[in-house]
Amino acid sequence: MNIPDKFKNYFWGENKLFFPDEEFVIKLSYPRVFVRYNIADSMTDFDTFIHEIVEIQYLDDERPSEREQKEILKDVWNYIALEERQLDDDLANDEIENFLEY
Repeated sequence: MNIPDKFKNYFWGENKLFFPDEEFVIKLSYPRVFVRYNIADSMTDFDTFIHEIVEIQYLDDERPSEREQKEILKDVWNYIALEERQLDDDLANDEIENFLEY
């Protein structure tokens, strides 16, 4: 899969202790941003993703222009799609190892 370099500083995560039905993306390149969103099975397009966003925090002192904010959210959506595609590929290729039970 050909992945654009701009996604190198994006990270996908979760905090199940406090937000069990949500995930987040942190973009560490400028302008840095944290986007937390509801996990939804019906989140199949960008517009649905926008409606599932719970929180957006710009980590630098200034908020980008409206146009740049929309581009950032599109990039976040595309990054999530790439991560999910990679996860699906890993599952299809049986590359995910079983973890030991404790």
